[in-house]
Parts: sequence; C-alpha cells; structure tokens
Amino acid sequence: HTAGEIVVVVARACDEYGSAGWRLGVSLAALVFAGLLAFAPPLAGWIYLAAQAAALAVAHAVARIDAVRRLLLAQPLVLARVAERARHAFAANGLAGTRHRTGILLFVALLERRVVVLADEGIDRALDPNESWQQVVDLAVEGLRRGGAADAVDALEAAIRRCGEILARHVPAPDRNPDELPNRVVL
Repeated sequence: HTAGEIVVVVARACDEYGSAGWRLGVSLAALVFAGLLAFAPPLAGWIYLAAQAAALAVAHAVARIDAVRRLLLAQPLVLARVAERARHAFAANGLAGTRHRTGILLFVALLERRVVVLADEGIDRALDPNESWQQVVDLAVEGLRRGGAADAVDALEAAIRRCGEILARHVPAPDRNPDELPNRVVL
C-alpha cells in the first residue's frame, strides 16, 4: 500500500566491545588482590599473580554473556556504534538508490537492544514536521527487551506494519509499484 521500500537489517552486535571484558577483568583482579592482601596470610608472589590471572580469565568469560556485556557498555559508545552501523547498512543495501528516494531502513541491533529507523529524503519530505519514527522504534524495542525470540519477532512484525501504515498515508503506492529492493530480512 506504499511506494516506500522497507528494508529490515538485523545485526547480532554493532561492535566487539572488547574493552568491556578488560574493564571487568581488571576490576575483578584488583578485588581479588585486595581481598588476598586483607584476608589471607602472606602468600608467595606467584599465588597473587595466579589469582589475578584467574580473575581476569573468569571476568572475560562472564563478559561474553550478553546480559552482562550490556551492563558493562557505556551508552554513548553504544549509541555511536549503532548509529554508525545503521548508516552503513543504509548505504550497503542500496536504500538511497530507489527511483523516488523512498527507501527506509529498520535497523535492529540485538546485543544493544536498539532500533534505528532511517528514511531517505523522499520519505522525510513527505512526513509532517511533527512526526517521527519513535512509535516504530518503541514497538520493536519492546519485544527485544522482553528477551524471547518469539517476542522479538512479533514486535518486529508490529513495527514493520506500523511503518507501512505511516508510509501508506504519506507515500501511497502508485498504480504500478514494482519492488526496487529485495523483500527479505538482511542478517
């Protein structure tokens, strides 16, 4: 019902966020060292070193769990990485190449539990100045935050439907409306 070309891109994560494991590891190693100094009898130097190395390894393993990694991430870094990946996905999937500049990207970052909607200039010109894509984002994020795969899929479907409703109102389909972009989810 719309001339808009919706492309959904789902990214597992927008960055490796390797520093999260190191920050947790250094903190845990320092706590282990301080705990041994405070509560254990004097030990050989290699024991302190081994305990710190073990703490560092445990922290790196724990930081690979998505729920823990999310807690360790600085939100400004997350926002920057998600926005950067969304802009890259917009360009890489040819959304700016539609005939009437009616491409719209629904970018989903699973680890970060963030959603970005980017619309090409043909869509942006058609929307009312006080309209935004926040309702579409909220629908998708709600399902991601619930945590279940079925919840995420249902929420993403609702977000796509809402996006289509907004687009149909502002950029209705002409009589001849060929697909210019593929109808598939990009992983």
